[in-house]
Amino acid sequence: MGMLADTKISEKNLTTIPKPVRNFLDVGEGDRVEWHVEDGHVIVRKVVPSADD
Repeated sequence: MGMLADTKISEKNLTTIPKPVRNFLDVGEGDRVEWHVEDGHVIVRKVVPSADD
């Protein structure tokens, strides 16, 4: 998948996950995502809760 959208960082260093990315990851309000940096690229993954959560 290529670039879906760009976003702006707020003065509080926040950004919005673009809707196409939220749809692709199937995430919404209350869901968690994890961020990884690998070889200069940022990877965002949906956190799948375990049965213990």
